[in-house]
Amino acid sequence: MNKRRIDEIGIRYVESLKLYEEYATRIRNLIQDLVELEGVEFYAIDGWAEPPAELLRALSTLEEEELGGVDLVTIRVLLRFPEDVLRIEEVVKSEFEIDESRSVPSSGLEDPYRFGYPAVVYILSLSNSRSHLREWEKYKNLTFRLELRTMLQEVWATIFPKVNQTVGTASEKKMTRELVLLAALLEKADQGFLSLRHEIKDEALLVPPKQPGLPQANAPLEAEKLFTDEELYNLFRGDSLLLGRWNALTLEAGFPEFKPEADYLRESFSYLCKILRAANINTISEVKNFLSDMEVGDKGLRQLRTIHDNFDKNINWRMDPFSALFLLVLNFKWDDLKDKPETSANGALKKGSDRIRGID
Repeated sequence: MNKRRIDEIGIRYVESLKLYEEYATRIRNLIQDLVELEGVEFYAIDGWAEPPAELLRALSTLEEEELGGVDLVTIRVLLRFPEDVLRIEEVVKSEFEIDESRSVPSSGLEDPYRFGYPAVVYILSLSNSRSHLREWEKYKNLTFRLELRTMLQEVWATIFPKVNQTVGTASEKKMTRELVLLAALLEKADQGFLSLRHEIKDEALLVPPKQPGLPQANAPLEAEKLFTDEELYNLFRGDSLLLGRWNALTLEAGFPEFKPEADYLRESFSYLCKILRAANINTISEVKNFLSDMEVGDKGLRQLRTIHDNFDKNINWRMDPFSALFLLVLNFKWDDLKDKPETSANGALKKGSDRIRGID
């Protein structure tokens, strides 16, 4: 492709880079939600928009008619077992539009003479039902590349380009044979780990649980205990992506960027604990259920946008992730909170709300 054409495409991409970066973040979070709802354990989920320099480098090797093969957004899911790839494939088929001509499903990897240990790849776009939602509408014409890999497939993809060098004819045959053998070993290892996983599950079903004594007839079930501040803090600390996701959603909802000091963030967490208890969200399970509910259909994001759009534009918002969740509890649990003393003019929840709006 000629340099002028490459420069034109590069300029247009840089001008739209923020949109593609937003899209990568939104799709990455959506894929993670779908994977978690399916109950599949994953090692990592990454998402990114192609860096402009990498795009220009790729374009320089392509002809004009090959432009359709350039992917501007990539989501990579690293899974532990091959069967997990198959489970996520089914989710993908039901949630997105698929470009069949450029996708490589698991069924396309069954050729016994294929080279290497490649991963499942789909070129996807939003389904019609999702792209018509207000919060997704601006992304409706964008595609993304989804790579579903086991961790051993990631090993192959990472190391293979480093050793696949151009050599003489005699050496090339030997190298190809060695690479075929290594790929087969990785695939065999994946299947071996999967077999062990099933054996362990089957054996666990045959081993009865330890019973120190016979339970009393009709013994009441023990209720889940109320959370302590430390236990709730550990919930957020244990998920490195949770607070980052809610911080990103506050920015997406239109709130200005705010970088709190550690003491301010801790105080925000204290107010969140207070409002959760006042709203009768008293156990870790109930907190998790509330957080999950806020993710369904982007309910939390839509509510944050409503809050932002319906208040005076001159408000000095000080919105951190804990404060965002505070406001969501306040709005969605208002019927449980409105008659509580904490919401009175001098109550703790009123002070917490004022604090978020910059009212000292």
